[in-house]
Amino acid sequence: MKNLKLMSLTVAILMFAATAFSQTAKPKYGISGGLLGALNLTKFRMQDAPSVDYKSGIGYAAGVYLNFPLTSSISFEPQAQFSWLKYGVNSNTSGVSQFDGTLQYQSYPLIFKFQTGKNFALLAGPQIDFTNKISSQTTAFYKRMFVDQSTAITAGFELFPHSAVQIYARYIYGFSDMKYGLNPNVGNNGFKYYNNGIQAGVKIKLFGKIIPPPVVIPPAPIDTDNDGIVDSLDKCPTVPGLAKYQGCPVPDTDKDGINDENDKCPTIPGLAKYNGCPIPDTDKDGINDEEDKCPTVPGLAKYNGCPIPDTDGDGINDEQDKCPTVPGVAAYQGCPDMTPVLNEAAKSFYFIINTAKLLDAKIAKTKFDPVLDLLGKYPKLHLDIQGNTDITGNDKINIPLSQRRADAVKKAFTDKGFTADRFTTKANGSSKPQADNKTKAGRKLNRNVTLVPSFVD
Repeated sequence: MKNLKLMSLTVAILMFAATAFSQTAKPKYGISGGLLGALNLTKFRMQDAPSVDYKSGIGYAAGVYLNFPLTSSISFEPQAQFSWLKYGVNSNTSGVSQFDGTLQYQSYPLIFKFQTGKNFALLAGPQIDFTNKISSQTTAFYKRMFVDQSTAITAGFELFPHSAVQIYARYIYGFSDMKYGLNPNVGNNGFKYYNNGIQAGVKIKLFGKIIPPPVVIPPAPIDTDNDGIVDSLDKCPTVPGLAKYQGCPVPDTDKDGINDENDKCPTIPGLAKYNGCPIPDTDKDGINDEEDKCPTVPGLAKYNGCPIPDTDGDGINDEQDKCPTVPGVAAYQGCPDMTPVLNEAAKSFYFIINTAKLLDAKIAKTKFDPVLDLLGKYPKLHLDIQGNTDITGNDKINIPLSQRRADAVKKAFTDKGFTADRFTTKANGSSKPQADNKTKAGRKLNRNVTLVPSFVD
């Protein structure tokens, strides 16, 4: 049963090795073989015999080996040896004669070699032994008293496993009882004999060579875009680029068609004529220089980038100047100062006491015409006609009276063809005297109108 189990284990190991060989790449080493010679230091390991002790005996072995690579580091090596093993009794108190002599075997170690370094390998595997003959110091023991076949397991190491000369040592542990049924110790004591030993030897390689690994020519690196940067290192493998940008083109951060190396404004879209910058706005008025008629002076889009014009050069721009073609003053929104003419005209509009009739119509006319000229010359001129009275009477009388006086002057202007919307009237009564109401002359001067100019759109 033990032999069957051992053989099953051996077959399993061989099947595993064959599978490993079939699934791996070609080995680094070819099949090799040669001769071997060794010394054996062996003894029987006794079981059920505490009174018997065997000493180690020195023997020798010679044989051949074949080595079959399975992978670059594992190989299978069957060996065939003729082994001479010497056994001697060290002590025997059993009273029964024990074997003392030499057994000669045919040994077949089936070794798996595991190379762990360049010059070192571990060995392991089963061993099968066949008994050829015995040589006994006593005549009581013959070959028929020992089994023809026995099994063992072995493990060890080897130095220089692929050199011409290899040195090895291995331990052999027997599994089979060497004693056969005809052995005189069977019936008497039931002793069991097992082989134990160490074999150390030298192997001489006669053939076999190192197979160099196949030369693997790496495929030529692919450079799809032919920019000199292989695809494995190229972040943009289909677009020619530069090494400094990992194979990508020079970037264009602002997407204006001008790469960043030539773009003076790389984060702001611009034009090539301005080195990638936007059209400049020198005067910072929000109108670029190409559309700005006054690129160095802030202006408005409605004037093509120029300031609001001042046509008459009076310091008041045309948008605020009610008289843009005639120099004027700011107090009158860019129109000329008309107060002298209006005040002079107002002096002639004196009224008869308690009436809205002019005191001297002829004098009024001579002052009246210059005002008409102003109204004709300046279409935006608007007059506020304010009626006044002297202190005679009270507001109940003076307010309506001053209103009638203002309305009378307004009518004089509209009778000359000017539209009524250019005039407004206001009743001041006696609230705004221009002279001293204590005198007759002063009260006369206070019976008048005041002409206040303004300009409207």
